[in-house]
Amino acid sequence: MRTWLVVLLAITALSLFAGCEAGSTVVNTTPADQSGITVSGHGEVQAPADTATLDVGIQVTAANVGDARDRAARSADAVVSSIKKNGIDDKDIRTIGLSIQPQYQYSKDNEPRITGYVVTNTVEAKVRKLDNLSKLVDDAVTAGGNDARLQGIRFSVEDRDKVLQQAREAAMNDAKAKAGQLARLGGVSLDKPLTITETESTPPSVLTADAAAKSIQAAPSTPIQPGTSAITVDVQVRWSIK
Repeated sequence: MRTWLVVLLAITALSLFAGCEAGSTVVNTTPADQSGITVSGHGEVQAPADTATLDVGIQVTAANVGDARDRAARSADAVVSSIKKNGIDDKDIRTIGLSIQPQYQYSKDNEPRITGYVVTNTVEAKVRKLDNLSKLVDDAVTAGGNDARLQGIRFSVEDRDKVLQQAREAAMNDAKAKAGQLARLGGVSLDKPLTITETESTPPSVLTADAAAKSIQAAPSTPIQPGTSAITVDVQVRWSIK
């Protein structure tokens, strides 16, 4: 009995060994080379704003939807005509908001009752000559009368390419300076960059609706200062080392 048990165990062991030799796959994984120096660089360039985009329109409330729409159409036409008279081309004017909404009166015991209608019509105008911006805003608001609404003004740089290149160069110089210092501290030398990742942004300079309204109320001619726009570039660079 013991002899058969020994033989059976021997056969099983040989079968397992043969299976491993013939059918098993062994995968050896080698981690990727993680040597190098990875740093972030930041570049920012302030450029004078040379373009403004303003959102201006009308808001009309009337008991009858037809009356509200008709008055809104007349006021909106007056606003757009005023903008065009100040030298803004058709291609730089577009409607960005148009709505007709009922107004309700609510009570505890009765169903909501419609008491009137609100019509809004907002256009976006791109202004490429900022020396005429104050007059354009004043004329548009005057044309719309009490129905006029100035939602805000955004300033930007029309030709961003040159400024963007400057910001990108500043970001890379910043990254290289940081990597060079780390290399010296670590007793190694920088080699070529292995990876470069870029992120760029241009936060718009905004004159809000409240600020614009206060400016209009404060002076006969609306004072508007475009200021500068910041164009920023952030990079992440990984250098190999010698």
